[in-house]
Amino acid sequence: MDIKRINKNGVLIKGKKESVWINPAEDDKITGRMVIRTDNKNVRFVDGVVDIAGPGEYEVGGVAVSGINVGDNKTMYTILIDGMMVGVLGETKEELSEKRIEKVSSLDIMIASINNGGGLSGKRFANLAKSWGANILIPVGYEKDDENIKKFLDETDNEGLETVEVYKIEKENLPEGSEVVCLM
Repeated sequence: MDIKRINKNGVLIKGKKESVWINPAEDDKITGRMVIRTDNKNVRFVDGVVDIAGPGEYEVGGVAVSGINVGDNKTMYTILIDGMMVGVLGETKEELSEKRIEKVSSLDIMIASINNGGGLSGKRFANLAKSWGANILIPVGYEKDDENIKKFLDETDNEGLETVEVYKIEKENLPEGSEVVCLM
């Protein structure tokens, strides 16, 4: 699968058969059949696209999605695509309760907002990722070289980490332990 940032909070996940757009901007040209929004208020309907914005169980083209209410009218998603479990957590001001944390069994990849306005700190991101067993941590919610990403990298002991335009990963190549990936 390929993972690419498409805007400050948005990501495009391209699997072998399907693509999943997460938090696309209004002017993004959506290709594929599925859009997921962590902020339940930003639903925009596009012909031929399944727009997911809220808790529940969904399946589109063999991609299984589960949405979990995390408070503040926000949803965390787990996405099973190409045999890997991807967790997506947008901006949320509330701390996740143990009950909500336990609703996620395990992840291979965790994508979460680190925006100071409502995202996770580097330490909180790393702790959640560890509790879910995530091997890959991908922060979003920052602009290139802003204080959010610098602080996140410092808190996770990844200062000077190089950014990549597209992150390519297959299930059999997941790293041992956890690894931070910064997308341009």
